[in-house]
Formats: sequence, C-alpha cells, structure tokens
Amino acid sequence: MRNVTRQSAGLTVLLVLGLTAAALVILVGSLVGDSLHERWRAERMGELAGMRSRLEGSLSGAANLTAGLIAEVAVRGGISEADFERHARELMAERTLLRNIALAPDNVVAYVYPLQSNEAVLGLDLLNHPTQGAATRLMLASRRPVVAGPVELAQGGNALIHRVPIYLSPPGAPPRSGPYWGMMSTPIDFDRLLREIGLSDPQFPFRIALRGVDGLGERGAVFWGDAALFDAPDAFLLDVRVLEGSWRMAALPRGAPPGHAALIWGSRAIALLLALMAVALVVPLQRLHRCLAESEQLHREMAEQLQDVLFRTDAGQRVAYLSPAWSRLSGRAPDSALGVPWSDLLHPDDRARAWVRGREFVAAGGGSWDEAFRVIDGDGRTRDVRVRATLHRDAGGDVSGMVGVMMDVTERKHLEARLEVAARMFERSGEGIVVFAADGTVQAVNPAFSRITGYGAAEVVGSARDPFAGEGLHAEVLAGLWPVLRERDYWQGELEGLRKDGGCYPMALSLTAVRDEGGGLSQCVAIFSDITERRAHEERIQHLALHDSLTGLANRVLLATRFEQGAALARREGHGMALLYFDLDGFKPLNDLHGHEVGDRMLRHVAERLLREVRQSDTVARMGGDEFAILLGRTGAPDDAGRVADKVLDALRVPLEPDGERLCIGASVGISLYPRHGETLDELMRVADRSMYQVKARGAGGWQVASP
Repeated sequence: MRNVTRQSAGLTVLLVLGLTAAALVILVGSLVGDSLHERWRAERMGELAGMRSRLEGSLSGAANLTAGLIAEVAVRGGISEADFERHARELMAERTLLRNIALAPDNVVAYVYPLQSNEAVLGLDLLNHPTQGAATRLMLASRRPVVAGPVELAQGGNALIHRVPIYLSPPGAPPRSGPYWGMMSTPIDFDRLLREIGLSDPQFPFRIALRGVDGLGERGAVFWGDAALFDAPDAFLLDVRVLEGSWRMAALPRGAPPGHAALIWGSRAIALLLALMAVALVVPLQRLHRCLAESEQLHREMAEQLQDVLFRTDAGQRVAYLSPAWSRLSGRAPDSALGVPWSDLLHPDDRARAWVRGREFVAAGGGSWDEAFRVIDGDGRTRDVRVRATLHRDAGGDVSGMVGVMMDVTERKHLEARLEVAARMFERSGEGIVVFAADGTVQAVNPAFSRITGYGAAEVVGSARDPFAGEGLHAEVLAGLWPVLRERDYWQGELEGLRKDGGCYPMALSLTAVRDEGGGLSQCVAIFSDITERRAHEERIQHLALHDSLTGLANRVLLATRFEQGAALARREGHGMALLYFDLDGFKPLNDLHGHEVGDRMLRHVAERLLREVRQSDTVARMGGDEFAILLGRTGAPDDAGRVADKVLDALRVPLEPDGERLCIGASVGISLYPRHGETLDELMRVADRSMYQVKARGAGGWQVASP
C-alpha cells in the first residue's frame, strides 16, 4: 500500500494544488459576498431604527398629551365635570391617537370624554374588575404608569390602555407627594398607530412581528404579525420602548440582497471548473490503487467485526489465515495456528474425521461443505461449532485450498434445548396459558386454555378482547391490570371467568410481565387454573365448621358470630334481641326405646319444623344432644319472644311418623333478653338455661322469660 502511495505522490500533489485553487476562489467570493451582505443589513437596520423612533415618538406623544390635565388634578386635589370636559375637548381636538380620556377617583370611573358611546364606562370599578383589575393593582404597587394590551375594544378596533396614577401635590410639599387620588385611563388607538407608521401597508419593505403584550418585552406573547419571524435566522430583532415597558420587534426584509447570489454562484462555478480539471487529471490514474486498498481494508475490518471465525487453508490443508474472532473462541492468538493442519483447531476427538472430510471435499473439486464439530475454548470447555467452507481457487482456476467460516453455535443449541422444554411445558401444562402482546392482543394459547374455556386458539389469537370474559364481564378488571404490570413484574389473584358456553367458573390467575432491554412492557404471560373443585371443597369445609353435621343447623361458632353481628346492629339502631334456649322433653326415652337412627330422624324433624317458624334474620342452632337455641335478631317487647316460643311449641307438637308409628316430642323454653339480661352470648345462655329449668320444675312444656 505504501508503494502505491509513493508512485502516485506527484498526481496527489497536482490534485491538492487544483483543489486549493478552487478553495481560494470560493473563499474570495464568500468574503466579498459577506461584505456586501453586511452592508445591506446595516442599511436595513438603519431603516428599522428610524421606523422604531417614529413608533416610540407617537406613543410618547399620545401619553404625554394628558400630562397637563393630570397636573391640574394633582394641584387642585380634584376637578369639576365642566373643567374636565373643557380640558378633554381641547386635548381630543388635536390630531391624537387617544380614543377617549377617563378619570377614575378612587379607581371608579367618574369622568369620560367623549361621553357618547362610552356611557357604560361610568361607574366602572377598575380595581376589582375581572379583566382590568390586575393592571390596576400593578399600577398601585409600582406607583408608576402602566400600559396594557393591545386589547380588542367593545366599540371595535384595538387599543393600548395607558393608566397613570394621580397623587395629589399639597401646598409647600414636593409634587405628587400627597395621598393617592385616583387614575387617568386613556386608550391609545393601536390600529391607527400602525397605519401612521406604515406597518399596515402591504408594500412596506419589511415583514414585521411584535411581541410583549402589556409591555413585557421578549417575555410577552406575540400580538401582531407572524410569530415564526422570531425564529427566522436572518431576522432583525429590536427592542421598542413603550412608555414604561417595551416590545420586541422581529423584521425580515422582503427580497434578497441584489446581485449577491450571482457573485457567489459565479465564484463557485469557477472553483468547480478548477476542481473538475484537477480531478479529471488525477482520478483515473489513482482509481485502481484506491479500489485495491479499500477492498483490502474492507475485508480486514469485516473480518475483525465478525463474531464468527473466518479461515483459509492452502492446498495441504494447513492454516493460511485466521480472523481475530479465533482469539475470542479459543483463547489462542491466530498467528499461533498459522501453518498447522486446520483440523488441529478442533477437538481431539473430531480431528481425524475433519481431516478425512476435508480431503474428500477438495478431491471432489466443487460444491460446499457444512458440518458440525467441537472446539476447546480458553477455559478448557467444549463448545459446539458449525463449519461451512468452499474451495479457494487461484488466478488460473486451480484449487489452492479452502475458505470458510467457523460459527460458535453453543448458545444457540442451549437456547434451542430450553425452547424445546418450554414448548413441551406450554403444550402439556395442566394450567391454561395465554401470551399477550403489550397492547393486550392475544399471541398464543395452550391446549389447557381451550379445555378450560371452550374457546379454540383460532377464536382468540390475534384478538384484543379479554379471553377470560364474555361481553361486558370483567372487561374492566383485566384492563385495569395493564397499568399495574407496567409498574410491577407480577400480579396474582382470583377472578370469575366465563366459558364459551356461558358458564361461570372461579379461576386462580397469575400475570407475569416480560420486559424489553429498556425495561418497557413487551409481553405478558397469564397462567390460570379452574378452581371450581377447590372452591367447592373450601365451601364444604367452611359449612362443616359452622353447621351441625346431623341437622344442618348453625353450631355454637356460627351462633356466636351471628350474635356479635346482631348486637352491633342492635346497639347502633337501639332495638333488642332475644335468646330462646330449650331441650326436647322426652327425647332420651324415645332414643333409648327406638334406637339412635330414629332419634337422629327426630332431631332432623325438629330442625325442619323450627326453621319454618322463624324469620330469615333469625338463627336456629343445635347446641349439642337435644339442646337447641334460637336467636331473634330484632325484638321490640318481651311478648315478641313469647309469641315465637308459642309457635315453636306448636311446631314441635307435629308428630314424627316412622313406619306408621306416631312419635311426639315437646320442649321447655327459657327466654333471655338483650341487653336486659346480659350483653354477651354466654350471659344470655346462662339466664335462659335457668329459666328453662324453672319451666321444667313446673312440669314439662311451656316457656318463661327470665325475670329482670
């Protein structure tokens, strides 16, 4: 490469000289063009400065026109309506930009001229006005005149509102050092101002934009012209003093500087001609050298960047070239393998096979070779590689060796194995699996999903609807989980699903977020199972824990829970409760005479009769053996519990008739009242138990409310 460079050095110098001459021509043309352009900009800036002076002068003149009237109010401590109208008429008689003049003692408009079309202004409270109050408060805080706008007037047109605070001038005191009297408010005709300056003229030589509403300068909003002018790179930017504030002006001349483009393009054309002449002399002679050098460099850079190992052998299958990737794969330098049989690069157990296959491939004289081998890396671990090679021929077309690539496929084989395991798990899992895209579209479902829901894969894959719900069911539940997964990686819970046939089923659902390299949600995997049997088993266990296994009535645990709930409601609403406690008279002889089977049937018979006589809000419980309790959740008077006791006794008189035999039973009922006899269930049961035995002492059957 260095020999090629030395042979073409003279031509390179010639090319450099030609390009240098072209650059000088362009530089001179650019300098002249820049000078003319700066001169032109200076002239335009002068024109704009003059226009700005006229604009500032017109505004100052309009504002200063009322200075005499303000001074008279400050000296006299006020002004009569006649004097105001006389002064205002004189001021408005001049060619002025003022639309009207208003005086506002204590910030309330009392004088306005001309009055015609301005009657609505009289009595206006400028300090508390919803739109003008802010400017008034700013004036009072600063004790200086303020300008607002431009604003659109109700009478039509636009105006700047100039407000001047008036402080009285007491005799012998400095001017304006006295108390605040009020203000003068004068709308300055903005549209007429623009016409007098010429900005409204379509032939005006500049495109103008103004910003700085309320005199805020460059911080204020754009109120006239195209706002894009402020971002134009060639725009002129000037500050315009507006009474006590400022505006920002952006101006762009209409049309480009005359003659500049011709000069610039002329210099460029000459430079291009010189460059083309130099290139035409040098390029054909250097093109071949450059192509060869670039080709060599390109192949070297590509070989260095490739993760796969490039190799070349000679006719004897000895290594003639190895790319730098060999160091990453084997931990050995490429130069250390040059000249050795290429099969020695491989695992010792693969070398013989590789040598034979290589000789056969070269002897075949054509085609390609693709085969799997192994390599030992720098840490002594075995790695799987794939070798793909073709024959390398010299300039005469004779075979001079092989060229090929050695690809490390270890990680790919591991990944394929993991994917195979995951695919088998996906297909054979007993739990339903759904894969969602980040936008909620279903990408895949497994067979268990179809078995549980009844939906085939073709019915849901590619759809964005909730696969666990029918129309309107849980549509918002899953939609509400997507924001959760964007913040968290996992969610699990239990929901109600809907099968294709319309049947509901409870399911345990877990959602796992799959994130991309940036941490964003790319997929979501939902795993769910039908927990109908588990839910039913849990409900059976719950029922057995709270109910008597023989009669199905509530047991002591459930009765205690119902009492706590009822007592809380009774305390809150101020009503009472009652507890009826009783056992069955004559049950033991019946059980001994007829056996336990008949005794159990009698207990179930009693339970059925009791349930028919109470309200749904009441609780019937079997306390054990032949003992029962009834909790009345709402009672008004003690007689309420007595009436229920009578119904219970009547119901128990209905005989049980097993095998045609009539078996009768009775009961003795003790009654306690909440909260008269106690505030806990144990207290009420003890009181009711005593009453029950008092009934038995009188003779079996009947009921008694415990004494207070």
